[in-house]
Amino acid sequence: MIYKDLVLPIVCNKYNISYIIFDRDFKIFDFTNTMSIFVENGISFEKNSDIREIFWEFIGLEDSLEEVYKNLRKYIHIPMISRNEIFYDVNIELCEIDKERYYIAMFTKQLNSSINYLQTMQKINQDNLERINEKDKSKDYYNAISKKLIGFKIDKNGIIKDVNSACRRFFALKRVDFIGKHFSEFFHSRENKSDLNSISSIFRAKNFENNEVFFHADVISLGNDSSKIIICQDITYLKKIESELEYAVNHDSLTGLPNRKYLVSKIENSIKKSKENNSIFALCFIDLNKFKSVNDNYGHNIGDMLLKHVAEVLKHAIREHDTVARLGGDEFVILLENIESIEYLDKTITRIKNLSNKIPLLYSSSIVINFEFSLGLSIFPYDGITVEELLDKADKSMYINKQESL
Repeated sequence: MIYKDLVLPIVCNKYNISYIIFDRDFKIFDFTNTMSIFVENGISFEKNSDIREIFWEFIGLEDSLEEVYKNLRKYIHIPMISRNEIFYDVNIELCEIDKERYYIAMFTKQLNSSINYLQTMQKINQDNLERINEKDKSKDYYNAISKKLIGFKIDKNGIIKDVNSACRRFFALKRVDFIGKHFSEFFHSRENKSDLNSISSIFRAKNFENNEVFFHADVISLGNDSSKIIICQDITYLKKIESELEYAVNHDSLTGLPNRKYLVSKIENSIKKSKENNSIFALCFIDLNKFKSVNDNYGHNIGDMLLKHVAEVLKHAIREHDTVARLGGDEFVILLENIESIEYLDKTITRIKNLSNKIPLLYSSSIVINFEFSLGLSIFPYDGITVEELLDKADKSMYINKQESL
């Protein structure tokens, strides 16, 4: 990218892009006036100041930026950063000014649709990030950043040499309580690594209130003495979102039961265990009778309530290690693991058949919905040795029983 007089400013203004140019030493060379919207109140841009003092997101990018400078990679993309209630993306690449190489970081505001979708991102650092006054800002970019994020310094053996104020506040401890101890006494790595040779890792720690917090840890090497600075960013909200997304992928949104995807994985695991233990398990395919008439006579809302009711009834009818799943519509499947005997299985199926006669849906004082269902059974390994064979056998068995009951 070539920087020529007013060409770049005109183009950036037309497409609502702000930029800041800095050199290999992270010293600011030039910037657009609109950059002020991306920084916290009280912080101003100055040429020759270190860009990392203003944008802590640039911490830990030193090696990656060097790769860009040497043309080992084309650019660096930092997505969905939030500042002053504005979401923006940053693209960093090389530009040439008077035959000298500089970095140009282009800041693009996100569309409202993207902002709404990632609104929860605003909460990520609210507990650890705090505003810093201009008078308190240090020329050393790490010291400035250390007032915002938990940070600590370790030697080559992982022994803590220094901690910042945010770290002390998080644990409600004094500096002397950290010095000389291994960092793993306070931060636990998912990979159980103790030397931090990797560029980044996921940490977890419990604060002084015994609340578990997850961190993304960026590791910054300090010269030739093998010391490292660890910068920890709170990602607890992201972990929660990750957990909720995983749950949504594997569960039915109406009943909360496991869905087909989750059931298939459970059956696959049961096949593996049964082969190892020479044991049997069964699938019970369930389909509600005359469910369409419930929707037609009472409406889909009561139909949905009936499905949720049946789900609760079936959940309370099985053992803790068994699984009841909803495949869709009015179809359910129960996975009965570790079957002791065929006699035990017969008693269990008979008990499930009788549930509909005992527990109707009491929607209101005037609306009581009785329900019945048809069942089909398949047993591993007698009726199949694959997921598809077992589900197909149970489905066909259910259909035959359903036709006989009409």
